[in-house]
Amino acid sequence: MERKILTKNIIWLFVFSLVLPNGLFFAKSTNAQNEGLVYGDSDVPVILPRASWDNTPALNALMTWAPDKNASPSDYQPVERIILHDTGCDASNPTCNNNQNPVATIQAMYRYHAVTRGWGDIGYNYIIDQQGRIYEGRYGGNGSRGAHVFVDKTKDNFNFGTIGITVLGNYGKIQPAEAVYQSLIRLVAWLAATNNLDPQGTRSSSIWNFTTSEFSSLYNGPIVVGHKDGEKGNPDPGLLDVAKVRRATADFAAKYRNYIYQVDSLPKIYKIGSGTRQIYNDLPTYVSMGGVYRGSVIISQTQADLFSESRFLKYPDGSLLRIKDNFSVYLIQDGQKRNLNVSVKQFMVLGFDFDRVRVVEETDLAGYLETDMVKYGPDKQLLSDGQRVYLIQAGQKRWIPSDALFATLGYSWSKIKSAPTDLKNYLDGAVLSYPDGTLLQAAGQEAVYLVSGGQLSRFISAEIFLNLKYNWSKIKKIPAEELAYYPIGDFVKYKDGALLRPNDENNVYLISGGKPQLVDGATFKKKKYKWVNVLVISAQDFHILYRGAAIEQPISTQLSPSPSATPTPSLTPVPSPTPTIIPTPASSSSPISSSEPKMRVAVYEVTAPSVTLTANMPFNILDKTGQIVVGKAANENYVYNISASSTAFVRIVPQSTDGIVQIVSYEDHPAWKPSLNYNQFHGTMEIVYSAKSNKIWAVNELRLEDYLKGIAEINQTDSAEHQKTMIVASRTYAYYYILKGGKRGADEVYILNNTSADQLYKGYTRELSAPAVVDAVNFTRGEVAVYNGAPIVTAYSSGAPELATSGTKNACTVWGNQYCQAGFEYLAGEVKDPANAPYTQSVCGGGNHCVGLSAAGSRQFSLTGAKNYQEVLKYYYSGTEIKKIY
Repeated sequence: MERKILTKNIIWLFVFSLVLPNGLFFAKSTNAQNEGLVYGDSDVPVILPRASWDNTPALNALMTWAPDKNASPSDYQPVERIILHDTGCDASNPTCNNNQNPVATIQAMYRYHAVTRGWGDIGYNYIIDQQGRIYEGRYGGNGSRGAHVFVDKTKDNFNFGTIGITVLGNYGKIQPAEAVYQSLIRLVAWLAATNNLDPQGTRSSSIWNFTTSEFSSLYNGPIVVGHKDGEKGNPDPGLLDVAKVRRATADFAAKYRNYIYQVDSLPKIYKIGSGTRQIYNDLPTYVSMGGVYRGSVIISQTQADLFSESRFLKYPDGSLLRIKDNFSVYLIQDGQKRNLNVSVKQFMVLGFDFDRVRVVEETDLAGYLETDMVKYGPDKQLLSDGQRVYLIQAGQKRWIPSDALFATLGYSWSKIKSAPTDLKNYLDGAVLSYPDGTLLQAAGQEAVYLVSGGQLSRFISAEIFLNLKYNWSKIKKIPAEELAYYPIGDFVKYKDGALLRPNDENNVYLISGGKPQLVDGATFKKKKYKWVNVLVISAQDFHILYRGAAIEQPISTQLSPSPSATPTPSLTPVPSPTPTIIPTPASSSSPISSSEPKMRVAVYEVTAPSVTLTANMPFNILDKTGQIVVGKAANENYVYNISASSTAFVRIVPQSTDGIVQIVSYEDHPAWKPSLNYNQFHGTMEIVYSAKSNKIWAVNELRLEDYLKGIAEINQTDSAEHQKTMIVASRTYAYYYILKGGKRGADEVYILNNTSADQLYKGYTRELSAPAVVDAVNFTRGEVAVYNGAPIVTAYSSGAPELATSGTKNACTVWGNQYCQAGFEYLAGEVKDPANAPYTQSVCGGGNHCVGLSAAGSRQFSLTGAKNYQEVLKYYYSGTEIKKIY
């Protein structure tokens, strides 16, 4: 970028010629004291464009992430905090704190973040070198989600709504140079001014939590902080004086707030504030519209383009928002805002928390359509809107979905009041359910459930049903549609205190805290247990309930208990005085399909009022009942308009199984090749509302093998054996959750989503660009890794050098919980990587958990030919087999 260097005398001559009644103009030159670092005498910092370091096609291709304004939460968020870092390089390296080639360092950091860490781009929003030059970092501009602070311990993601600035160097023992401080102070001040932040202030912010998938964590502290302030125990940014930066920003920020901007002396005026920019045709237009300013600064186009006219903000449903100095709180629901017209007490009874209320700009809130205000309903009343009957509880309306339930709960039809208008103002509570302890079964289906805590707990066999003294005649048969409103809980298990013996073992177990504890002979005698009270149960039931094996089939009311399943009073003590645990593999007859299963993938959350779809051959439009609504010709667009979120449903089905569905209105362009759009898919496509997540999803249903062809977890250029290894791992992962009914429960409308949190999936378009991956899918068709006959959890990570000496980590140590139970022995660890494995990470920890398969080890085995893909999988997942299930 060419910048003219003017002496101060020339600058002042130029400034005098630009004096206008409302302010001064600062030319695009830099002053002599900060050559190349600020614009003229304005003190506005020069931000070098990303192109100054991301400057080759090879580097361009490394960026595989771009901010998604339609994600939930949106990758664009209002900036609330600025977080400072150093790069923490090796201080013993002479170039660490005396870097004469910063561009090369930034490029190396970019490769590490984008490729090795898998973040798809550099993590920091801005970088400052040791000469004080400032560089644009992560793609997306102001408000774009970074990748610079994620707290592994708490799963808090500070990358939403923050700006990450890093200084090249390691300041664990030294201070940054004064040139660095000056640039950092100006950059923080300018970003604070343009985002309407007080750099010396404090605030409370809601932090996105990975575990809860919502802004459920809170951080209260200064607006300008160091990394270590958000993640305790992290030394970053060392001795860099954050307090000094805060103090010195005040005057600069105040100065910047009164500036307007121009690009290359063009007449357009840019006013930047509250994180957005406004554009005026020229200065007279700006002034005529009431605009005032202290001065105008001529900056680069790339710096002006860090801001847009809209931040594309999208707060997730459930967000609570208010405008500064206005205490009216709004709830975001179905993409619209609802005024909470309730008292403080009612606000809390409704389950809201004042600490979760986010203060936003008036323009942010104005961007939402306003719908019915929220009021607190009259508790215990029965109200009807003419179609449904509701019970008001804790201020919310709870739908009573059937006449039978209404009668069971003892309500009277004469007590119902008509209130269609009022009901619109009450929040939806959970659908009213049968009382705890009720036995339910969907008409025409076999599975029997116990209502417990408002959820459905499933009986896995007639044996446990009878052992727990339930009665078949007490089962209520209700419509499947009504049963579907219940969330699914755990299986029905034996109560604490029960003594159990699987019929394939000599061991006796005491159920305590819902878990089996081995009872040895001495304890059995000391506790005065009686053999007559020991229940001998099927080994399959025991493994399913307490060792995580997969279930084979639902209970049928036509089943009668097998004689061997009932308690046997004539049991005699086991000869061994001290029973020992003998882990028994689950039955080899675990549910292994003889045909290829279907996968359901959530492609994206639908927030627009309509979706446009088509297919490359004639296709049908189906409603929720499976009836064809209309047929369409090949490549003819079908626009589905969403009138109400809760009833949204349409299914697009090509008339041939080889058809490709396209979501015309969906945009997913890879940064490495923007001309591509990942919007084509095998199988069928549904636009469907999920009661569980209260969202509308575009769900792709397709054959499992076609799903794997669209997986983007491996590269086209990886070696063939490594690709096969990863495809079998991916297939196993998917099949594991297919059998479970979905990663988020059987009541969710999809099995997995298409992000790397599950498995990165890009559909048919990805398949066309990765033929080698397709070959790996075809070669390994139907193969999964199994342990004791059931598919495994195929955990894998990049690996690190320590695995070559100490081996992989134990899942029980790393994750605890279920992984400490029997059935996960294949993740016990201590499996060593081969020598010379090509590691991309230096240590284990965080996302690089080093449990299960090591990608570096797999690559090395593939390169040397020491093991084929099946041998690699069995090596890292000890005791497993590779089984072809179809």
